[in-house]
Amino acid sequence: MPSFKLIAKDIVLYGTYDQSYQFEQLKNALSYLTTKGYQVKSYRGEIPKNRAFDFMNQKDEVDVIFGGATIERESKSQPIRIPILKGLNGWRMPLVNKDKKDIFLSVNSINEFKKLIPGQFYSWSDTKILESNQIQVAKGSDYEGLFQMLDRGRIDYFPRSVLEIYGDYEARKHLNIMIEQNILIHYPTAYYFYVGKGNNTLAADISTGLESAIADGSFDQIFVKHHGDVISNIQKIKHKVFTLDNPFLSTETPLPRKGLWIDLNAKVN
Repeated sequence: MPSFKLIAKDIVLYGTYDQSYQFEQLKNALSYLTTKGYQVKSYRGEIPKNRAFDFMNQKDEVDVIFGGATIERESKSQPIRIPILKGLNGWRMPLVNKDKKDIFLSVNSINEFKKLIPGQFYSWSDTKILESNQIQVAKGSDYEGLFQMLDRGRIDYFPRSVLEIYGDYEARKHLNIMIEQNILIHYPTAYYFYVGKGNNTLAADISTGLESAIADGSFDQIFVKHHGDVISNIQKIKHKVFTLDNPFLSTETPLPRKGLWIDLNAKVN
């Protein structure tokens, strides 16, 4: 295991840019460690995320990765178990074919919901989650091909994160698809900051900073700044919510800390 001797230095965050949500949260968290002089930088290289995890664990070029919580990742790297997206990525809305815009109209139970066939990329963790809930998934090996499958009526719906769906739709309005606004699909997910295995000082500092940001409200201020409009618009609409299990989360996921999670089923005034 590599030795981590941490002094005041640049902290390199993989897979982001300087104005991103995760960059701002990490920068804010480390600003509480005033004696450390941390400076957050974006990693400029282009490598797959799994290789970035290898780099990070070897203390090579990458210090922090923002990524989804899986038992495998948490066993190989060190997660800071505060859900940076507050579980928002686990709230999904379906894209549907315009010719089948009423497909969810008579779907009122979870058992009825599970009879519909979604499309998903074959390697996504979401695919495994849906299948673990006894849902038959049409799997594709081409991302754009999934939108084409929906356009041609070969799948019933294509669930997308509420953070993604509007951009996905805007980019493909020429297809015979639409957003089903009255349906929410939810399963618990967490996106954490990870550091290299054994990098205990940095892990503790990020955790301390995030807890301080939660306590004084700055964490939620940044969250609302980046995601408040999406959340507000969704919460104004009455939804049917279909709740699924996620058996791939660690038992150490802080689900009991309700303040760390967003509930899109809660109504706003």
